[in-house]
Amino acid sequence: MPKFMKEYDLIVIGSGVGMRLLGLAHEQGIKVAVIERGPMGGTCLNRGCIPTKVLTYLADIIMQAEHLNDLGVKIKVEEIDYPGIMKRMREHVDGISDKQMKSVDEDEKIDRYHGTGVFIEDYVIEINGERITAPNIIIASGSRPLLPPIKGLDEVDYLTNDEALRLMEQPQSMLIIGGGYVATEFGHFFSAVGTDVTIIGRNRYLVKNEDPDVSDLLKEELSKRMLVHTNFEVIEVKEKDGLKTVIAQNRATNEMKEFTGDVLLVAAGRRSNSDLL
Repeated sequence: MPKFMKEYDLIVIGSGVGMRLLGLAHEQGIKVAVIERGPMGGTCLNRGCIPTKVLTYLADIIMQAEHLNDLGVKIKVEEIDYPGIMKRMREHVDGISDKQMKSVDEDEKIDRYHGTGVFIEDYVIEINGERITAPNIIIASGSRPLLPPIKGLDEVDYLTNDEALRLMEQPQSMLIIGGGYVATEFGHFFSAVGTDVTIIGRNRYLVKNEDPDVSDLLKEELSKRMLVHTNFEVIEVKEKDGLKTVIAQNRATNEMKEFTGDVLLVAAGRRSNSDLL
């Protein structure tokens, strides 16, 4: 074995779910390397469930405040500080990530490598020009946005959920391609703060893995404050003078529709990062 190869008891690729493994490894007192190409905390903390829940919680409060009028409590949301909302969310998420990084860096049994690790042979990973090895390697490399093969998509400016979580200027209108959890959560938030939202989902039901009755109720409620089109296949996207146009076809009737908005959010799911190793 080459002298420059550093040996560990365990290598963890990814610091999302991998953070739990680091805690267990610390208790066992074994020597661990953790590889992370982004901020500590992985997908869920930085680009997934944590920041979106911060935003959807706020959207829930806004909607509840408006519904109080139906109960005889007269209340009005005078102004929404969108940049302030996004700044607070980022500070919350970045603060947790920084604490995790500090905790790892202070642990003498854990070495942190920032970058993308690549397997060059069995049990050997190259990272930033160094080679490390361990008899146990756990792949918890997270995910990235899935981009469907839509004509014209690579020729227009679009957002994924990663960029949407750092969007500091509120759009007047937004088109969302997708009908799953990510699409509906972002639709809920942006419509609550005043953006005109249109959701274009491929499947017959929103969040298709839920019970059809739940999906139908969700669509009914969301449709009270945004446009929701399900069972539409996106055929093409275009951009002219800053406006995005989505051309879609109903999968049941073959009806063609065009939707136009200031911002296009592609929220068609996520794919594993394991192919990058």
